[in-house]
Amino acid sequence: MGVARGGSASGGGDAVVPECTACGTCCFSALPEYVRVFGCDHDRMDDRARGLTHFIGNRCYMRIEDGRCAALTLDAEHGRFLCSIYEVRPDCCRALERGSGACLGELHEKRERPLLALEALRRRAGGASGEGDAGGANGAGTAGGAV
Repeated sequence: MGVARGGSASGGGDAVVPECTACGTCCFSALPEYVRVFGCDHDRMDDRARGLTHFIGNRCYMRIEDGRCAALTLDAEHGRFLCSIYEVRPDCCRALERGSGACLGELHEKRERPLLALEALRRRAGGASGEGDAGGANGAGTAGGAV
């Protein structure tokens, strides 16, 4: 199962939706209040997962680092995006279904962000191995506005 087709309930639309682990788009944002963590989510999380959260006032959110959720891990070699807390992830992440209207909206607005993050990670890895990195490591999280 490589891709799904997204569209309306009537079957219209022909957007190609990649596998979640080949996409990661929904995990990207510049907003510190992007992924809300409610009490039931926090209770489900282990200590490591709770370490990836922060409070703004009395509300809890997943931390955003380098323009993406702090729980998202990038595998530059295989071009994969994995949630490091998948089993205990917040309900809002659980509710976002692949190919749904919300998923398609994320893809429409932010599809390039994961690709830019992978590119920056690969540049950093190349620079660390002595292949040179003229651009630095500032590519991730800088694509587009605050979404």
